[in-house]
Amino acid sequence: MTQFQALDSQELIHLSVPRVWELLTDWVAAPKWMPGVDSMEAEQLTSLGTVLDYHSGSHERQLLISELVDEKAITLTSGGGDISVHYRYALAKDSGQTQVRLVITVEAAKKLRNEVGDLLAAIAGSEADTLKSLRAYAESAP
Repeated sequence: MTQFQALDSQELIHLSVPRVWELLTDWVAAPKWMPGVDSMEAEQLTSLGTVLDYHSGSHERQLLISELVDEKAITLTSGGGDISVHYRYALAKDSGQTQVRLVITVEAAKKLRNEVGDLLAAIAGSEADTLKSLRAYAESAP
């Protein structure tokens, strides 16, 4: 497998790390800030290996929590087999606020490495404002 980076973005959210973590992992509220997600629910409590079922248009899809460090980092993985996409959110305290970093990587079988360019561009385009949306949602949440 070969790994490619599709996006690396950061945003400062004017809330504490525990509060941002709480909002980030509120899966039912994810459609308020995650692009292309119409609904989402977890099959169990947020933990390593939890499957998140979501709807995007008429499609039913799943994300897997493949990395979890409470209040520090979470990676959501989609796909598998020849291509998988990893969405890694990392949180860090910054003067009582929270710096959130989103790194999206694509893992592709070597035989597909010359064909992932369009996928990387599509991901970068659709996810470019994800953290701005998270910030707007978080800072206006009750």
